[in-house]
Amino acid sequence: MQPLFVSIEFICKFKAEHPAADKATIQAAYIQAFNPNKARSVLVGDGFALRFSEARTGSFSNTVLSLSALQAYDARPFVVVIVRPDRVDFMLANTTFLKKVSHSSLQLRRDNIKGSFNGTDIMTDYEGLPNSPSQFEGLFALHSAFTWEENVDRLVEATNAIVGRDNRFRPSENDVAMIMEAPARAVAALAATQFLDTERELCERLEAQRDAILSAAMIDNVNLRGNAIEQLLTGAGNAHELGDLVRPLGKGQLVVDIKTKLLDRASAPKAYNIDKMLKFLAEPGSVFSFFMVAVDIHMEAVSGRLLPILESALLEATGVQHHWAGRASRGVTQLSGQFGRASEPAYQASVDLNRACSFLKTLLVL
Repeated sequence: MQPLFVSIEFICKFKAEHPAADKATIQAAYIQAFNPNKARSVLVGDGFALRFSEARTGSFSNTVLSLSALQAYDARPFVVVIVRPDRVDFMLANTTFLKKVSHSSLQLRRDNIKGSFNGTDIMTDYEGLPNSPSQFEGLFALHSAFTWEENVDRLVEATNAIVGRDNRFRPSENDVAMIMEAPARAVAALAATQFLDTERELCERLEAQRDAILSAAMIDNVNLRGNAIEQLLTGAGNAHELGDLVRPLGKGQLVVDIKTKLLDRASAPKAYNIDKMLKFLAEPGSVFSFFMVAVDIHMEAVSGRLLPILESALLEATGVQHHWAGRASRGVTQLSGQFGRASEPAYQASVDLNRACSFLKTLLVL
């Protein structure tokens, strides 16, 4: 992100020193100073892309870019530079931060990328975080957890008012009762022999693959990086729709999903589909857990912990992405904040029963 922030600082300083400078003047100065690659209206820098635009009034309704053109830059921060008469604003415009596609978007589908987005289609805040440079690092970490296809599917529904296949889980009274027992099952799992044996097995695999995991951690794309590390720990893809591994636990099942945290950078991996998770927790004896892999590239260290998803540190870091929820789905959850500490061997895992029950009730009423 540092090269992006250097560019933002230059643009802001140039505007301050040249108050009358318009879009064309500032863009020309930026090109002269940084010599970015030019792809039509997009300027491509070191790990980021910029699109200069202009707004003479308070609103920013200009057409920014076609969705098909955005695809080439969606895996890096894509920033719209909005030159105003008295200042310059900056907004991340990756697909996660688009509300819909406004212009010429008829027949937009995943296999038929059509239309362009306007300035008014860009979210000014995302889950309580303002879309401004001070939050770009955290916002882009949130974006990186989702694929292009997932975001396009969301935009298709939002743009065309299409309601997709109804995947919403509608629990019975017995289902709700079983779901509300999940916190107690999580407490019991932390002390269960089968749970501890699974954690030991995964930690042994982690140590055996240490060098390969450190190498995989260098992959820039967060989805490719996570998939590579999962493959190293599982040996192959797993067909379970929620997690990467399934193990017996008492009279039920322990499902394990592998999550990676790079300790030297912000990350916010997608956690789980809420409807699928509630459906699983309605099964007797079900416990869902994350095997948290922490990687310190500089120290060449890796560590891992197996924790139920209702464990206190994980629950504190779990947020609901409300803009993904709709009539056909409760949406998804995502991990954010300093959840890396939960992977430390010395960390004392615990489950706050009241807080976990409150969280589950919140998911059920979404």
